[in-house]
Amino acid sequence: MSSSARESRTAGSGTGHQARWERHNSVRQTRILEAAVELLEENPSGARIPMQQIAARAGLAKSVVYRQFADRDDLDRRIRSYLVDVFAGELFTKLDITDGSIEEILNRTIHTVADWMAEHPRLHEFMRSGPTHEDASVDAVSSLKARMAARARAIITAVSKTIDVDDSGFESLTLAIVTMVEGMLTQWVRDPAPAKTRSEIVAELATYAWYMLDGAARSLGLVLDPRAELLAVIGQLAGADRGGVTP
Repeated sequence: MSSSARESRTAGSGTGHQARWERHNSVRQTRILEAAVELLEENPSGARIPMQQIAARAGLAKSVVYRQFADRDDLDRRIRSYLVDVFAGELFTKLDITDGSIEEILNRTIHTVADWMAEHPRLHEFMRSGPTHEDASVDAVSSLKARMAARARAIITAVSKTIDVDDSGFESLTLAIVTMVEGMLTQWVRDPAPAKTRSEIVAELATYAWYMLDGAARSLGLVLDPRAELLAVIGQLAGADRGGVTP
């Protein structure tokens, strides 16, 4: 075997070993994050959970946990990033304009938020307590709201291009809606005796969100039917000679 071939083989082996090591660490980190989330759910006091307890729940030595993260603050930031990813993934599934009317899309998306916040109040409060690993400038809930607003904004932009209208009037609308929904649901979840049921608060927020969307649409000369299938509405606005939209 030539020298260059041996060097190539050695380099390839090193690359493969590094990739396996990174996958191994990724699996361990996921186990640690899942264990931490489980313990947060079980922790009524809100006090910081000891690393030893997290390690034990993950089935790992404490030294292994310490090697996976720079320090405890790094672990907490990564837990929040993990929660944002999980929560956003659930929401993006519901924010699907190919299925249902505007009314249905708003209701099921807001219902998903209400369900998660009501069923995981300790996780939601933990997200509010500090930043994610990706953005140290704001708390994790603010990062989640920004991600949701950006996703909704991208959908509106795609629809606007399809029907050939200027969407600049919607620039701050999505963040305003997301902020309203999260703020009101936070108050509702924290209320020990809320005046409204979950379905009632969801329906109310969906109505408010529709009013905001409808107002912005009318400012562009668009009149939308909230109960009609959204894709059908887009098709009608775009005209018979234009295709559908796939944001």
